[in-house]
Amino acid sequence: MTHIPQRTCIGCRQREPRSALVRLVAQQHTVAVDADGVLPGRGAWLHRRRDCLNRALASRACSRHLRTAITDTSGLEEWFDLGSSGAVLEEATKKAGRKPMGAQ
Repeated sequence: MTHIPQRTCIGCRQREPRSALVRLVAQQHTVAVDADGVLPGRGAWLHRRRDCLNRALASRACSRHLRTAITDTSGLEEWFDLGSSGAVLEEATKKAGRKPMGAQ
């Protein structure tokens, strides 16, 4: 039997396989989406659904789980508004100065 890593969404509190969630990390009082799972620091996990993001923001779960004061969530909200498809992820990854996942 193969072990499948499980994580808990900070929005809806449901446990899912890690592949079904996106990792968030704190970066200088903002929240960044860590699509590749390589950014350093404490992480929190969230479904790729806007309703889970809204719940997490309303309950201040990002600040609590990342253990830092989060003052700017505009980049995170923009990521969810544009959609978490591969094209949007690739563009966000390029802006962050990283290679897209799977790139050589």
